[in-house]
Amino acid sequence: MATFSSFKDFAATVDQMNKAIERDRKLWAMEMAKRAQSIATAQASRDLGGDPKFSGWKPPLDTHIKPTDTGAVLLPTRSGAGPWTVANQGRHNGNAGGFSGPGINRRTGVTARTKSGAIRKVRSVKGKRWNGVTKGFRTADKAVALMEHELPVIAEKGVLRTQRRYFDVD
Repeated sequence: MATFSSFKDFAATVDQMNKAIERDRKLWAMEMAKRAQSIATAQASRDLGGDPKFSGWKPPLDTHIKPTDTGAVLLPTRSGAGPWTVANQGRHNGNAGGFSGPGINRRTGVTARTKSGAIRKVRSVKGKRWNGVTKGFRTADKAVALMEHELPVIAEKGVLRTQRRYFDVD
């Protein structure tokens, strides 16, 4: 049990502890980010059949840790952002504009007409390959739910370790 001769000594100890918490916060944030990265990889592997990658796709569902002034942030990699989106939401689920009709000017959206008033024939550009509609696995949502459950425990343990250096805390 810590003993203090005055409130001033107690306040000084609390101030030292607060500074130590601010100093150690980056360490806990990095520990939390590494755990979040392992949770994300495990969830992606679980949903996609053993490895964090769609079969036939080059980019895996990767994440990287970005250190910040206040700690660290877990983000998908540039090449992994698309696969994460497809794993979470699915593919081709929204209305992407649909059929515009012949003679549509892509820039203005107006139908082009000839002098006689007929619809002008406009050469169409070959469309992208259609792979069909897929349902998402909600992979990112499940990973975030697990992170929200597990990461606060890591932060609490870090704060408790720092508090124990200054006080007898149970």
